[in-house]
Amino acid sequence: MAKSKTGDSKLSLRAKIGYGTIGLGSIGFTMMSTWQLFFFTTFAGINIATAGFIVSIGDICAAFIAPVWGYISDRMYRTKIGRKFGRRKTTLALTIPGLCILMVVNFTPGLPLPVYAICNFLYWSINAGFQTIQYVLPAEMTTDSDERAHLAGLNQITVAIATISLSIINAYLFTVWGDTSALTYTNMAILYAIVTAVMTLIAVFTIQEHPYDETTDFTKADSNNKDGSVPPLKRVALVIWNYFSAWSLREFRNYLGMYLSQILFRSVRSAILTYFLLFVLGLQSSDVSISQGMSFAFGIAFVMLFMWLNTKIGAYKSYRISAIQCIVTFLIIFGLVQIHDQIGHTATIVAWIALSIILNFGLTGVFNSCDFAYSFIPDVDEVLTGKRREGQYASINSTIDNVFKSLEAITITGVLSAMGFVSGASSQPQNVINGLTIIFCFVPIVFAILGYWFSCRVKLNPETHAILMAEIKRLRDGGSKEDVKPEVKKVIEDLTGYKYEHCWGNNRVMNYSHKVVEEESTMPKGAVSDAS
Repeated sequence: MAKSKTGDSKLSLRAKIGYGTIGLGSIGFTMMSTWQLFFFTTFAGINIATAGFIVSIGDICAAFIAPVWGYISDRMYRTKIGRKFGRRKTTLALTIPGLCILMVVNFTPGLPLPVYAICNFLYWSINAGFQTIQYVLPAEMTTDSDERAHLAGLNQITVAIATISLSIINAYLFTVWGDTSALTYTNMAILYAIVTAVMTLIAVFTIQEHPYDETTDFTKADSNNKDGSVPPLKRVALVIWNYFSAWSLREFRNYLGMYLSQILFRSVRSAILTYFLLFVLGLQSSDVSISQGMSFAFGIAFVMLFMWLNTKIGAYKSYRISAIQCIVTFLIIFGLVQIHDQIGHTATIVAWIALSIILNFGLTGVFNSCDFAYSFIPDVDEVLTGKRREGQYASINSTIDNVFKSLEAITITGVLSAMGFVSGASSQPQNVINGLTIIFCFVPIVFAILGYWFSCRVKLNPETHAILMAEIKRLRDGGSKEDVKPEVKKVIEDLTGYKYEHCWGNNRVMNYSHKVVEEESTMPKGAVSDAS
């Protein structure tokens, strides 16, 4: 959204810094992602196939734990500790011991294979909770569009800083401790576990969140009993029900189309980038490092640009501009493939560095725009359910992100293998080179076009968001659903995909056993229906 504000929701510098420390705390996650497989195969005595299976399956299985974290976090105010410290702060604090201890265990040599497998699964399961809160907070901390844009950009910047810091620190530590000893990696894990704990604790004591009120009290919505109790088996069923029912929100489905498209075309590009540069364009490893380093430097500036642009023209227009720019750049890269032999090695390097910087503008844009766009989805959900369920939607993001990227990696490696890719070779058969060219240049274009199409289906813009928030405030202040204006009713129905009469909790989105009231006149003014 460009400009859409509800009340005074400006964030303090302290709160923004607190949110930024979560991104810095992801340095432990980066250590696991970068070095875990290497440690398993080099120092833990696990063969590559088994190690790959442990890492991949653990990641995919843990992805389905994310909805549990989202469900629990949304309802943390049901507990005394949640009401005392905050539902997001409490959830974030609960992840600290497991993340830190399990990371060190994963980098400890000499353990039995089942221990590595179990600890790997547990680490990624707990990390799902950490990432869920990371997704949640821009929408949770403020209703101010500008502030949400700043938080989305801040998250990108701090995660990038954590990533590059890991590379620099590890390069130094390898020279001091050596890179052939398992103890080096164990000590690194201890170091980054401490950093993660400290950064996360800072966040716990500084972030802002939505207070305990009617929108965060889920007792009546979850239960059919007067005492608010929910049987354990039904609670499990409700976790699953809430996960799938969230997909019924029309605007969320359109957002997911955009989100998945950019995730897939960005990860296709990342997955085979090195192979493309080495085997198709004929560059050297040092050339690859230089281009990636320069792209990173410009990437920080691009994030700051999109933080500003999103507040001026909105997330979806920014997304479309970025997608078009990516499409054009990938076509130019395909042209470079056709002429790189003629223009020579030096000119190819210069051309690629320039194109990689230009492409990074678009890649940064689609990612930042999606992060910003997500922060408004819980607003649409609130008019449907009468509750603030940021955790529910953040957990779905986390799940599909991990699952689809894992499936995509398996697909790409399978396709390259079928084409005759030769592991460890300094060159590849022409068939593989052609395949790399098509996958790198044209598969991302297909996904970018798909994302563009979904962004055009979105109905949420600065005007409709202002109407949405005004209607939520009217209903929250005791207004009657019967008094809704026709134009407002149409906006709400377009955004939710539900009849207006079935919004504001009068549906089964949160509880499959609640009854839907068909006659609005039977509902008291301002009440949120228990038929959630």
